[in-house]
Amino acid sequence: MLLFLAAIGLMALHGCASVRPPAHLPHSYSGAIAEASPEIEGKRPHSSDEALRKLEKDGNINLSLSDCLKIALQHNYDIRLTREALTQADTRITQARSAMLPFLGAEASYTRLDEELSITMGPQSLTFMDRDQYKAGFVIRQPIFTGGRLNAARKASQYSRDAQAQGNRALEDEVVFQVTRAYRTAQLAEAFQDVAVEAVELLKAHEHDVAILVEKGANPEIDLLRTRTELANARKELNGADNAVDLAYSALKNLLIIPLEKSVHLTETLVRLPGPEADLSSLTELALSQRPELSAIDFQAAAAKQALKAARGEYLPVIALEGRYEYMEGDVRDLEGGDHWTVGIGAELPLWNWGKTAAKVREARSQLDQVKIQRDKTADLIRLEVRQAFLDLGKAEKNIDAAESALNTAKEAYRQAKAGYRAGEGTNTDVLDARTALSRAEANHTQALFDHNVALAALHRAVGKMVAEQSGIKEPVE
Repeated sequence: MLLFLAAIGLMALHGCASVRPPAHLPHSYSGAIAEASPEIEGKRPHSSDEALRKLEKDGNINLSLSDCLKIALQHNYDIRLTREALTQADTRITQARSAMLPFLGAEASYTRLDEELSITMGPQSLTFMDRDQYKAGFVIRQPIFTGGRLNAARKASQYSRDAQAQGNRALEDEVVFQVTRAYRTAQLAEAFQDVAVEAVELLKAHEHDVAILVEKGANPEIDLLRTRTELANARKELNGADNAVDLAYSALKNLLIIPLEKSVHLTETLVRLPGPEADLSSLTELALSQRPELSAIDFQAAAAKQALKAARGEYLPVIALEGRYEYMEGDVRDLEGGDHWTVGIGAELPLWNWGKTAAKVREARSQLDQVKIQRDKTADLIRLEVRQAFLDLGKAEKNIDAAESALNTAKEAYRQAKAGYRAGEGTNTDVLDARTALSRAEANHTQALFDHNVALAALHRAVGKMVAEQSGIKEPVE
């Protein structure tokens, strides 16, 4: 029994860790997010408090698994951080698009020379520049040809944004799984607590029966002493079970951003849920077609292709159109009134930059190859995850059947041992052993239900069915 309680404590502590996205997904958060996020300052969003108040009754926050998932998807720190990262990706699309559009700006300057510039021709003097020069005006620039670099940058930013969105979905799937496992762990801790409570109650009742038989002289006093020793040990295990429940609840509240001092109540208990009807091969194919991690890598590959195009575009010339309207004073050009306009077109072609452009092309090509390798690696990992989850689920289902059979047998054995002891046909050792076997069988049955529920959630996670959310993202096209 102590082993089960230790396992619960470890699982509860594990649930307290912050949820992180898979290592193969890119997630970068700027310092500006940390400065602006209320959670960094120890504040909680008002919407979270309102959602909890709706679930609160008689001083307890009543939580179903569905309630927990809704709260986590709305208020989990990691999810909120990745949503900010998606907002930043949207802004980069705007930045890339604006580089293709005309630029309109205003200019103004003032210059003072040490002396005016003039030329004297006999009695005539012509001033080219006064000591004080003023200039103000407007400028407009429009890139005409950039070798495809600007368009490639725009497409790359769009694909990067879509990759970030798929990465967000993957993180949401992970959060759903973590919350589900934490909820099941809390259910398991409560069930173990019930087993410990039942063990104490059974031993109390048995102690009463033994005390009567010892008082009548029908049984030796050693039976009463051993029974009281077993009762003390059961109470110690109950204390451990109470502690495990608190730890499991704390882990769940940590994931849901609920203050640890709040009291929560789970509205569901561990039950056997129906498993999938599909076979391993079908589930694997389904996972490879809908896991957001693979979609994210596909978009990364599309972005890398555009980056390669942009790098190759640096071999080509850049052509731009520029127009200016200016007002000047103190310059020879203001002889006609000070208002001037100019229109021009310019071109720039790199002739020699010591291999810089070629290095950029090699780097972009290598990054594209790296993404392709990463996709193959991720696909293999997904196949392994699906297989492991599928086998774990099958094992858990068999364990439930075995545990149910053992539990029924243990209940009957305890009933017979108890009746035999009262009739004087059995020993106190038989009753204590049968009680221990019954508690172990109850714990094993509860553990089997927990393993089945977690394995089923892990299979859903592996297949990619945890969060059914469509973001309106289109598949990458060439």
